[in-house]
Amino acid sequence: MNRSLDYYRELANRANLEINVPAAHKTLFKAGVYTEECLKRYYYDQLSKKYGESLAPCANDDVCKYCKEFHVKTLKKIDKSSDIELGNNLEKCFRDYFEQKLNSQGLGIRCLRADNDNLHMPDFKIVRVSDQKEIAFFEFKVILRPFIYISKVNSNYLCYSHSLTLDLSNGKKLHNQRKLVEDNIGTSNTVYVYWYDLPCVKGVFWMRSERVYQIMDEQIEYDRKHVAGDYNNKGKKVGSTKKLYLPLLEMHDFKDLLNYYYKLAKNP
Repeated sequence: MNRSLDYYRELANRANLEINVPAAHKTLFKAGVYTEECLKRYYYDQLSKKYGESLAPCANDDVCKYCKEFHVKTLKKIDKSSDIELGNNLEKCFRDYFEQKLNSQGLGIRCLRADNDNLHMPDFKIVRVSDQKEIAFFEFKVILRPFIYISKVNSNYLCYSHSLTLDLSNGKKLHNQRKLVEDNIGTSNTVYVYWYDLPCVKGVFWMRSERVYQIMDEQIEYDRKHVAGDYNNKGKKVGSTKKLYLPLLEMHDFKDLLNYYYKLAKNP
């Protein structure tokens, strides 16, 4: 836990200096002692649980009460241009840190956009500099707000455990991406990476593409409540309201992500 949290603190400190997030909760990019307690209680202590076992309930302490009040009252306003700018800034922050961290372990890699030529590709690819081989791919998501009322999706879900969402209703992108990964790129070297920063749980977590696609087949589709920001000024729907809700306890941590790519880069 400590190593992964140290990595996240380094990333978060960089983001805290470089990136302004509108309507940010008060501990965004600030991983303190409470974060350690929450990671242990909500994530590491529960990794041995079997599927279907009850999850640790939310503490319902002052942080929980603040989180619920803040995120219910401070509704997210969807502005495509500002959302894209923020997303680009967060992606650059992560990419630069990730590349630097891997290369500090003696690798020669570049972390580059993979979707410039084909928008259905995962967001990023890892390229080994020595032979220009594309060794791995990952889709990258940032989640800074929990789904407070996620029990509407499934009574067993909790806000900290299943707010790692993946858009289903953004055209057919996920379906087309899945086909591309399964038929061409390969599921063995493609993962889905989440930068997750709630008032409680904070870190970088990831899931192999095979499991993401299994959940895609198994999970009952849920269409969240539509809000004004889901539509542009011409009345066209632009917001993605149908999503997958991926389980935190099936994800690996930041240390394992760096180790995973280190081993891939070292292979011939």
